[in-house]
Amino acid sequence: MYGFRKSLPPLDTLVFFEAAMRHQSFTEAAEELYVTQAAVSKRIRQLEEWLGVDLFERTGRRLVPTEAGTYLADKAGMTLDYLDQALRAVKVPGQPVVRIASVTALAAFWLQPKLKEFALSDEACLFNLSTVDDLGDLLRADHDLVVLHGDGRFPGWVSQLLFQEIVVPVGAPAVIAAVQSEEGADRPPLLHYPRVAPNWIDWPGWIQRSGRSEFRDWPGQSCASYNQTIGRALKGQGLALGALPLLREEIAAGDLVPLNRGELATGRGYYIAWPESRPLSGETERLKTALLGSG
Repeated sequence: MYGFRKSLPPLDTLVFFEAAMRHQSFTEAAEELYVTQAAVSKRIRQLEEWLGVDLFERTGRRLVPTEAGTYLADKAGMTLDYLDQALRAVKVPGQPVVRIASVTALAAFWLQPKLKEFALSDEACLFNLSTVDDLGDLLRADHDLVVLHGDGRFPGWVSQLLFQEIVVPVGAPAVIAAVQSEEGADRPPLLHYPRVAPNWIDWPGWIQRSGRSEFRDWPGQSCASYNQTIGRALKGQGLALGALPLLREEIAAGDLVPLNRGELATGRGYYIAWPESRPLSGETERLKTALLGSG
């Protein structure tokens, strides 16, 4: 068994030393740690006496780390970072917060209204929502729940289907009426958006898989995002590719109309996922259950 009490200096001396190294100043380290400058100087001197070496060259008001100080700072900084992460992972917060992340389109059109319903319910808890489209940023270990698009296979994560993806061209009522009654006469632009993942369906993919070759030569218009294509479609400025489950409210209200014979089941879906490496907290379980029940 390791005798850490005998082989390690007082741990608070390492905290004071790490702060002094970062700031290259006892005064600024003292301000960060809410102690006096004399207290920082005393702890550094205590650590130097324990080690038997100087960690700083004291030249006037400037702190210049010695070779030993530079070496120790790198190791001490990493050690304190690891210790901080471990303590955060096991510490029970006073008010647990569920950290949920989602792809942007799903958050805007489906998730945020569901979170509002949950926040007003008797099952409510604190949560923090992040919206990102990069899969690596979504599937971070510090997220408790993730809502994302794919085939359900996310290594290291347990997932459950919210709904299958069905993609269809949508537009304002007048635009769809014109397209379906006067084929080829007045062709509104196809609203394109950047594909941030290879499995996202764009217009060329929809045309090929749906067999609707008549749209191949239609004019196009570039947009900044999927959300912007829907916004422009709502204004009657073109046709957008919409995921039906995300646009239920807009379609039910008659603000958007799906194109006849345009539905395409992609074989993918929208999932809620959670890390398989740790059990869900009671708060996370309540939020997960609420979202699955409203899918």
